[in-house]
Amino acid sequence: MQRGRPKKKPNVDTKAEIAEKVSRACELLTEPFDDRTERDPDLPSMNSVAEEMGVTIIKVKRLLITGDFYSSATSRAVQERVKGGMTMDQICTELNIRPSSFYANIPYSKGAYNLNEPSLCADQNVRYRNRKAAIQQLQTSLSTGTSEEQRLSLWKAICLFQDYPFTTTGRGKEKKGAIKFKYTVSAPGSAGGRHYDGPAVDGFGNEIWISTGGEQKKKSISRSTVDLAFNNALKEQVREGFVSGPRKLGVPGARSNLYAIFLRFGIIKAEPK
Repeated sequence: MQRGRPKKKPNVDTKAEIAEKVSRACELLTEPFDDRTERDPDLPSMNSVAEEMGVTIIKVKRLLITGDFYSSATSRAVQERVKGGMTMDQICTELNIRPSSFYANIPYSKGAYNLNEPSLCADQNVRYRNRKAAIQQLQTSLSTGTSEEQRLSLWKAICLFQDYPFTTTGRGKEKKGAIKFKYTVSAPGSAGGRHYDGPAVDGFGNEIWISTGGEQKKKSISRSTVDLAFNNALKEQVREGFVSGPRKLGVPGARSNLYAIFLRFGIIKAEPK
């Protein structure tokens, strides 16, 4: 005999459903939000994530908090006090917030924790930390490394940033003609870039495939072309203090994509307005 209140939706696994939504929200946001660090303006916003998922921005925030993908002064303050054993009423009084704000800044109790496999948002967090470390290594090599070390650090960063959403600069104040794109890196030993003479990155080849609008392998860029654009960019950056546009990279057909990548990596600065 079944005891207790019957489930309203007996065929729905609430924990799995929330975990799936948490992973989806983290995937759409691409990188964690933290109000203590500057966020790339080309990255998806929480509003765009809410629109994509068809939910309110408050629900998106809580999903992201559950996935450890959102941090603000309020969420940190609330969660610190929860861990300290304070009640909701005590926290609301101390922080001068409403109960609705309290609940909006704590994770779901039946979230993506204690699952048998790592959640997608956990994988995203690892990817974010690896990308951040790669950029730091690249910046260090730009200051103190040899040319070969700089090129290798650049390619390592490029490998780690595959599937990252970039946007070309376009033209004019409204960025007319700006195009969103992602890329993948070829496998080791593949045809593209196989004759590259420099050191390889384990698990990756020497060619990137650009995709726009979800189309795969629309355009390829060899690692040698990346090196050429990189060298030209560094020379222009030293000479002018900025790189005014993709044409300065001297690699027709690849310049708009590489210019966006170099800007994101902090290798160059755009022309001051």
